[in-house]
Amino acid sequence: MKNIIKYVSLVTVLLFLACDRDDGITNFTQSAPQNVSAEFSIERDNSGDVTITPKGEGVDNFNVDFGDGSELSDDIRPGENVTHTYEEGEYQVTIIASNIAGDITEAEKNLLVSFDPPENLEVEITIDPNDSFSVIVTATADNAMGFEMSFGEVEEEEPIFVLAGEEATYTYSDIGTYLITVEALSGGEATTIYTEEVTITDPFLLPITFESETVNYNFNNFGGGEEDGVEIIDNPDPNDVNSSNKVGSYTKVSGSEPWAGTSALLNEAIDFSSTTTIAVDVYSPEAGIPVIFKIEQDGDPDVFVESVQNTTTSNEWETLTFNLPEANTMGEFAVIALFFNFDTPGNGETYLFDNIRLTDPVVLGLPLDFEQGASFYNFTEFEGAPTEVVPNPDQDGINTSPNVARTLKASGAATFAGSILQIDEPIDLGISSTLKMKVWSPIDDNEIRLKLESTTSDEEFEVIQVVNTTNEWVEVEFDFSGADINVQWDLLVFFFDFGNPGSGLEFYFDDLEYAGDFGPGLVELPLTFEGTTEFDWAGFGGAEAQVINNPDNTPANPSNRVTEFFKSEGSETWAGTSLALDNPIDFSASQTISMKVWSPIAGADVLLKIESQSSDYEIEVSATTSTSNAWEELSFDFTAVDQSEVIDLIVVFMDFGNSGNDDFYYFDDIQLIN
Repeated sequence: MKNIIKYVSLVTVLLFLACDRDDGITNFTQSAPQNVSAEFSIERDNSGDVTITPKGEGVDNFNVDFGDGSELSDDIRPGENVTHTYEEGEYQVTIIASNIAGDITEAEKNLLVSFDPPENLEVEITIDPNDSFSVIVTATADNAMGFEMSFGEVEEEEPIFVLAGEEATYTYSDIGTYLITVEALSGGEATTIYTEEVTITDPFLLPITFESETVNYNFNNFGGGEEDGVEIIDNPDPNDVNSSNKVGSYTKVSGSEPWAGTSALLNEAIDFSSTTTIAVDVYSPEAGIPVIFKIEQDGDPDVFVESVQNTTTSNEWETLTFNLPEANTMGEFAVIALFFNFDTPGNGETYLFDNIRLTDPVVLGLPLDFEQGASFYNFTEFEGAPTEVVPNPDQDGINTSPNVARTLKASGAATFAGSILQIDEPIDLGISSTLKMKVWSPIDDNEIRLKLESTTSDEEFEVIQVVNTTNEWVEVEFDFSGADINVQWDLLVFFFDFGNPGSGLEFYFDDLEYAGDFGPGLVELPLTFEGTTEFDWAGFGGAEAQVINNPDNTPANPSNRVTEFFKSEGSETWAGTSLALDNPIDFSASQTISMKVWSPIAGADVLLKIESQSSDYEIEVSATTSTSNAWEELSFDFTAVDQSEVIDLIVVFMDFGNSGNDDFYYFDDIQLIN
């Protein structure tokens, strides 16, 4: 018997503990009611009867304190209401909401009961600044308890009731002009009504895509074809440049002015704070057509900025980019204008355009092809050699580019007259120490000089070439192998017919770019790290590696590019870096690998390890540096390698066995040797 009692007691305790345990399965905790409010409806018959409908979330029961000294209402279930009769006056009504756990939330609402008609009704209607399809309506009136508002979009519309001091928001489904009606209510039969029309529009702003059915793309032609405007049509030839469904179509009607074009007034000024570059997709019937993009200040067309670009193709989409550097300093611009085939009378030709948008600024660097438009290339001339971007006067031979640079060596210009162009991305002679450029010369024996300078140092280096071909494009190479590859070369200086005074001749040049072999393209042996191939070294144990310009270009290693290996303070004794190869190493002809190494200390243990990414196979060989702060070549004998394995991973360890000390090592030219 005692055992049975003990057993029952134990079960009781266990059940109690189980019920008390907070395991997330059962939770009776409930938050207090939220968003407690009420709607009032007053009879307009001088009776003072007001219907109160409490509102709230998480509510089990409502009570109402009518604010006139009468008793609390009976319990009101959610969705139900109560009617109370008031004398004229202003009352503070309290809504008391409780949940099943007994938690209470109260909310107070002001109630004005008047039998006099509302007077001095004032209504304010504004477009929501965050949503052009929504309106915000507020109203005030003497003697008004509240307002019924209708918005004119739906037939037999049920008005929205708003208490005095509150606002109503309504969102329209489409653009148009709508009549908003506000009726001020008191407790009497008389009401006061206010009406106002509101026009809902979809703002006409950048980007202009022609895809919206609610935007009024209101372009107005000038100089001819004014009544035609810009028609929105289906894209006749979608491609990777412009895959839009709809585009704008402008026809330069026959006989229109040379300066004819089309313009539009945007609803807001363009925000040029982050960029002053605008891109436009254009479809032209001919290549070489000048297109001007212009912005004007609304109300003052004398304040404007414009840029010109030439089309480079016909009957297909291309993107023209217009640089407007003064746009963020001269004022606010809300008017845009496009001129197609400027300076030529209209011939009935049609141009398509689309996707007018702000875009990232052009970053000048090699290659320089001068296709971004004249305003992007701000040449600084000296001693009488103005230089600018112009249409190619001889689209033939090796240069069919639409745009080129032209230097006019004016009559009487100094023998050393030239021009300077600053670029955003400095020339990296580690990619190639040879530059090439296309040149068109009207004379033979033309001494051309290309000079590199830096905005951050006094370094300069120039190379001379003589062109003896006239009136056709030729390609000229400039060898800068003697220049320091670690200087920031960001100034280009151009000289033509150097040594002779100017005689009014024009010289053209184009396509300045790197020359020579840029490296293998694939990551495979030999690893020279030259050119533009990316080498994704993966450091581990506190070591990092990256390809940089050779910091110690000497006869022992005249390479432009090498890999820098940094072993940070406290890094692991086995810290290193690995590189996956695109093609496995072929050991059939040789099993010896050489590597050039630059170490800050002599006696550093350099470990070269090769692995297979498809198996667990690996083999490593070490060598020791014999000098410090100088290049030397180390050899690694992999005679024992299993040639049946796919060896496609290289791992390099510097000063293996010792912790890092914030030291830099360099290595280069990993290759098989006989």
